[in-house]
Amino acid sequence: MAAPDDPHLIQIETHFQKMARRSGGISRQQALENAQVAIDSIKLGFGDWLDGEIQSLTAAITTGKSAAVGSIDWAESAVAHARQIRDVGTTMGYDLATFIAGNLCEICESIIAGAPPRIDLIDCHIGALALAKQPQYRHLRPDQVPELSTGLRRIVDVAGGSDEPGK
Repeated sequence: MAAPDDPHLIQIETHFQKMARRSGGISRQQALENAQVAIDSIKLGFGDWLDGEIQSLTAAITTGKSAAVGSIDWAESAVAHARQIRDVGTTMGYDLATFIAGNLCEICESIIAGAPPRIDLIDCHIGALALAKQPQYRHLRPDQVPELSTGLRRIVDVAGGSDEPGK
């Protein structure tokens, strides 16, 4: 006989598990192909979407230039737009833009955490984003433009107050 303190595991079948085991539907391969077609159709408008996000970032930074000392609302807005770019850039084939947006996230997050707002460093990243969306750069990875990526990482270190590059 089991002791009263012994746990008794109960297996519960969720609605999702039941639905996943039902017959019918489409094959895994067909689902993947459908997803790729959907991503490819979204890619067609990604450049316009990226332009809009860069404009929103620029607007937030413009607000930051005139913001009262200690105000970080603009940085919160900027990091939200940078996260959007970072989170979908690689899926859309813009690895360099993803890298740059990730740096912008770090800079804005450090400002939100109390680092001094260095708008000039953010402006540099905005310019790099504009470069990254150009046809000759849009499909490059950060390691294919080491001068740019290394320089931008150093800027992030300066913005965050790190004494060691890359830390």
